[in-house]
Amino acid sequence: MKRLVVFDFDWTLIDNNSDVWIFEQLSKELAEKILELRREIQWTDLIHMMLDELHQKGVTRQQIENALVKIPFDPAMIEALKIIKRGKGEIIILSDANTEFIDIILKAYGVRDLISFIISNPANWDEHGRLHVKRLISPEDPPHNCENKCTVNICKGRELVNYLSLHPDVFNQIFYVGDSLNDFCPATKMSRNDILMVRKGFKLEKFLTSSKNELNSKIIYWQDAREFLDAILLEFK
Repeated sequence: MKRLVVFDFDWTLIDNNSDVWIFEQLSKELAEKILELRREIQWTDLIHMMLDELHQKGVTRQQIENALVKIPFDPAMIEALKIIKRGKGEIIILSDANTEFIDIILKAYGVRDLISFIISNPANWDEHGRLHVKRLISPEDPPHNCENKCTVNICKGRELVNYLSLHPDVFNQIFYVGDSLNDFCPATKMSRNDILMVRKGFKLEKFLTSSKNELNSKIIYWQDAREFLDAILLEFK
C-alpha cells in the first residue's frame, strides 16, 4: 500500500502564480490588463486571450520558456518531493494552472520524474509557437454543479475521486497540499486517516479558520517550504 500526496501548484509547490509570472516578466502592459479583466472574464479564458496578445507582440515560445524556468521554486520544497518519493509516496499535481507551464517548470528544476501524474487545464503549442490553454471542464461540458468553492473549469474534488477510482485499493493514506478555496473540495473527500496540509496566509486557511466546516482529516498548517519540509520529515521518517 502507498501514500498519495496531491499538490496544488501555484503558491503551493512553487512560490508564485505561473500565469501571472509570465506576463509580469514579458509584458507589464498585459499583466495590468489581466488585473483589470479578471473579474469580467473566466480566468483560464483570460489567460488564453492574453497569451494570444503576447504572441501578437512577437514574444516567442523560447522567451516564455526562459521566463518560466526562473520562477521561484524553493530548494526545501524540492527536497520534500524527494523525501516523499524515497518514502514510497506517489505524487500527483492537481492544479488550476496549465499542463505546459507545470511541465516546463518541473523539468527545469529536475523533478518532473518525481511526479506520477498532472491534472490541470490542457495546453499545447501550435506550429506558430503560440500557446493555447483550454478549460479542463469546457463550456460545452455539463457543469460540475459542485456545492463547494470550485471554479467552473475544474472541480478538484471530482478529479481526486476519479483518480482514486482508477487506482482502487492502492493508497492507504492521502496527503493534500494546497492554499486556495478550490482546494477545499478535495479536502471534503478525505478520511480521518488523511492529512490536509494548508499553506498559511492564503485563502484556504482563512476560509477554514473563519467557517464552521468540519473536515474529517487532520490539518497541518505550514508557512513556507522549510516548515513544510519539517512536517514531511515527521510524516515520512
